[in-house]
Amino acid sequence: MAPDANVLRSVSKENLSRALRLKRGKKILVIDPKLVPTLDLIANYRFLQDHGVEKIVHLSAGPPMPSDSVNQVLYFIRADIVCAKIVCDQITNNISRGISLTYGVVVVPRLLHIITALFESEGIYEHVSFGQYAYEMIPLEDNIFSLEMDDVVPQLWLHQDTSMLASVAKAIFNIRGIYGDFHHVVGIGPYAKSVLKMQTEFERIHSNNLRSHNRQEADIPTLILVDRALDFVSPLLIPLSYEAVLDEVFGIKGKTITFGADVTGKEPVKHNLTTDPIFDKVRNLHFSQVVSSLLAKERDTRRLQDESAGLNLQAMKNFVAKDLHKIQSLKKTLALHFGAFEMMIDKNKSLNLKKLVDLQENILDNLDNKETLNFLEDSMSRELDFKQILRLFCLCTLAQDGLRDLKSLTTQFVQSYGFKHLISLHNLEAVGLLYNFTGIEANVKGVAQVMNRVASSSPFSSSGNTGNVKKQTMVPYQNIVKKLAPSSNVQVDVISQNHPSYIFNGKYTPLVAKLTEEIISILIAPKMNSALIERKLEDLMKMYNVTSSTVKCKSGVEAYGRGRNVLVFVIGGISRGEIAALQVVAKNLSFNIICGGTDITNGTKLVSSLIATS
Repeated sequence: MAPDANVLRSVSKENLSRALRLKRGKKILVIDPKLVPTLDLIANYRFLQDHGVEKIVHLSAGPPMPSDSVNQVLYFIRADIVCAKIVCDQITNNISRGISLTYGVVVVPRLLHIITALFESEGIYEHVSFGQYAYEMIPLEDNIFSLEMDDVVPQLWLHQDTSMLASVAKAIFNIRGIYGDFHHVVGIGPYAKSVLKMQTEFERIHSNNLRSHNRQEADIPTLILVDRALDFVSPLLIPLSYEAVLDEVFGIKGKTITFGADVTGKEPVKHNLTTDPIFDKVRNLHFSQVVSSLLAKERDTRRLQDESAGLNLQAMKNFVAKDLHKIQSLKKTLALHFGAFEMMIDKNKSLNLKKLVDLQENILDNLDNKETLNFLEDSMSRELDFKQILRLFCLCTLAQDGLRDLKSLTTQFVQSYGFKHLISLHNLEAVGLLYNFTGIEANVKGVAQVMNRVASSSPFSSSGNTGNVKKQTMVPYQNIVKKLAPSSNVQVDVISQNHPSYIFNGKYTPLVAKLTEEIISILIAPKMNSALIERKLEDLMKMYNVTSSTVKCKSGVEAYGRGRNVLVFVIGGISRGEIAALQVVAKNLSFNIICGGTDITNGTKLVSSLIATS
């Protein structure tokens, strides 16, 4: 039995109600624009009105002005020093002009000391009331949870700012409080390990509450927590499930997608996917199977409409009352999907889908490197989408143990797209997504490279160089890529979706799906006590070169009492391709896998979060 996701929505809404009461009565709500989509997923405008909100203003729109009936302003901002400085400037500006308002500042998800210190240094601390609002995991669907934190990758892996890990830990801790204690916990990666350490501290602080809420029968018995950096390849690849391609081309935000005039032929349409019965049927289909499914649905719709022509008067009245609106709605929805599909396969687009898929398969197979380099050079000379170029740079780097001709390609990139992208390239290199080819070449220089690498990685190395830990500890991902390809005895069928690698045409299985499959297989194996399970799981981590992990299993409890539910959470964001792959694992093992992440990501979002913005 799947856990009731509505509980999470209710808790988030109740916490929002408390945050809004920081300023009681009528107020102007000033929101950081990046928080608007998140708050839309939690509460509607009517809810805000019921809590005294008379007017909503974006933070970027300038300082709020009072009206005859409203003299209170409540700011909702991210825990970001730049946003806090904008608020300080607006309040200082109003005070200097003699504008009489009272102010409250709610920081999401956590009020940091550096923010209150900023207000104090600006001399306006006494004019402001402070609060914080930490929402729970947001159920985008019953089996997809998100924290809607889209800047976790640059903060963790670029700036080494771990402040948001406390919010991740608290959200997971609250899952445990709502749905019961976890029986099995697997943390994979250093940040996952840190989050689980914080759980121990939360246990100490809230031990009494946990004792009253914990149950032996947990709704979600298993938690698998994974660092995004263990597999940056999966989001960089273009997945071929229909939903994932829609996200790549149009961008799915929360539960909605916006189709432009090139799809509708008229004005842009904001389409809610959760109420779309057609999307629900085709979302996980391989892209090659979507048209046939849409055509079949169109024939069924046309047949129902044609059958109405021969109805008598009473039957026609019933048809108009019950079925006509439904058929018209289906026809409009079908038109949107056909228009979207036509746009996605348009070969006149700057970087068409088929070419990119062919290229990424060659990259995974480590073939036709010359063709890939020629394509990159040609695309840069034509100044095509620079984000896709950087995405291919990163994919080549990770899947082929470095980017060949790195200096030449990055020089061409900067000349084509501007010198500001020197910062972008530096950021990608700092995160470990871009570095020069370090593989073995068939010459003396290559042998020397290997000898140097072995010497530098030896624990007995006399160099004493510990400055660049990232490069010394990095394991060539090409070794893992080979382990993630389906074995030779597995026939991947993209139509029946019998294997999680179907989303990449049977070439590659997302690491999170592979690990989840093997972890669950160990947990449900007969005659396995907790000590043996932990040992098996630790051996599994070593097989995939995971050097930092945590495995905990409770002994003496029934593994899956209230439901075969597993929460898989990716710190750094989970992609829709990985979600589709995990659903195949769930189907094959007869489990319900809840896919969660700090946000829902893809390759373009990943690269965009690291590029220079000015």
